[in-house]
Amino acid sequence: MIENKEELRSLKILYVEDEDLAREKLGKFLQRKFDNVELCANGLDGFFAFEKAYNSGHKFDLVISDINMPKMDGLEMFEKIKEIDNKIPSMLITARTETEQLLKAISLHIDSYILKPIDLTVIDEKLNRLCSDVFYKKNYENQKKELQTYLDILNQEAIVSKTDLSGKITYVNDGFCVVTGYEESELLGKSHKLIRHPEVPKEFFKNLWETIQDGKIWSGTFKNQAKDGSTFFVNTKIIPIFDSSSKDISEYIAVRFLVTEDELKKRESFKKYIEQVSQYKRAISGLNKEKEELAKRVVDLTTINSTLETKAQQIEIKRKQLLSQLEAYEKNNLEYDKVNLMTRQDKSKQFDQMYKALNTLKSVNKRQEKAMKGLEEMLQSKKDDLDHYIKKDLENKKRINDLRDLVTNLQEENEEIKNQKKSLF
Repeated sequence: MIENKEELRSLKILYVEDEDLAREKLGKFLQRKFDNVELCANGLDGFFAFEKAYNSGHKFDLVISDINMPKMDGLEMFEKIKEIDNKIPSMLITARTETEQLLKAISLHIDSYILKPIDLTVIDEKLNRLCSDVFYKKNYENQKKELQTYLDILNQEAIVSKTDLSGKITYVNDGFCVVTGYEESELLGKSHKLIRHPEVPKEFFKNLWETIQDGKIWSGTFKNQAKDGSTFFVNTKIIPIFDSSSKDISEYIAVRFLVTEDELKKRESFKKYIEQVSQYKRAISGLNKEKEELAKRVVDLTTINSTLETKAQQIEIKRKQLLSQLEAYEKNNLEYDKVNLMTRQDKSKQFDQMYKALNTLKSVNKRQEKAMKGLEEMLQSKKDDLDHYIKKDLENKKRINDLRDLVTNLQEENEEIKNQKKSLF
């Protein structure tokens, strides 16, 4: 069944019915289901409509018709239609089930048969099933035409082969024979092991087969061996080809292009540059991470320093308050007894301890400021390293782009040389 309703709506339907009420009712149902529906009131008009559409290249995908109609009944119309296109999907609708009509319908290969009165649920189910087959066959034919067009183009430039599901060669083009040194008769019915190079591991081909048997396209470059023992590299794409149901694989097609030594060297060089760029990117990522960690430490140290400064300010305020209290006490009391003297000495001692604590906090603050300055210098150094790596990354990108331009120019020169050779021959 077609999952996408838009694909079903794209089909073109011809419906032929002489009863006005029945034609109007089912016609509206079909027009809700399909974008392109043509209605005819008798078999003769239906045949002319089919013939006109067929000759114009916009033929119908499905014909639905009543049997008993004036001018030309449904079976006569289908008989003439099948002379033009014997594969057209068809559906008959009738109120009677005479054996003679059924036998003739079978001989005309009518695909479906609906009895009146029409049950829209039943006809909808049959239409979905029939239209699914129509769509898949239509899609399959379009794919075959498109594939043949691609093959005609590829046969001129590429090395092409086909295999069945077991891997036996069913087709090779001239380019395949020229490169491998084998005749077509030596290749058909054999497997590609005939040209497999012994240096390529079996695991490589195991992965290849698992990929294409899963219905996926495999791409890659590997080494092969010609009949005379010489080696050659090919850039290969292997494509699974599905049958008309678009569900099961029917065969595999492999398209290859020769890879020269210069191209292999350039490929390796380009690969090394890509690896180097990746290393630079990883290094830059590491530096960015270090930069973030340093920035976080600077923030933490700034917070600690701010806290220490706040504490120092609070202690200084408290000391000033105590000194003010002491001065006021000294002004109001000129004579001090022993107890007062001892109290003042104790307060003086407290002041000394607080002053000493303040000096200690200032020393800690200076050390924190020095550490923070060192971290800022380290952060600046990391920023310089990061700028250096970014500059190197830009240089490498430029070198990669230059190499790409060089490869493009070489390909264009190669194509021009090919064209010149063709013109010489």
